[in-house]
Amino acid sequence: MTMEQQIAQTRQQSAQAGFGGNAILDVHPTSGVIRMKVKTASPETLRAFMANFPQFLVASLSAMNIEVKVFVNQEG
Repeated sequence: MTMEQQIAQTRQQSAQAGFGGNAILDVHPTSGVIRMKVKTASPETLRAFMANFPQFLVASLSAMNIEVKVFVNQEG
């Protein structure tokens, strides 16, 4: 299965589960900063997504030999 097929399959599974939304990435290449704002179609899923998505980022960055530290703001 190609990467495109895997992505399409994952998108289909997410849609069937009722998950979707949009995101805005603010990228600053020279300073190494990326900010992300996410809005999910169902507000109830936002907290779970934001709690789990950093694990995906950590795995991706770790695979590229980048050490990762995660800080989670528990306020609000």
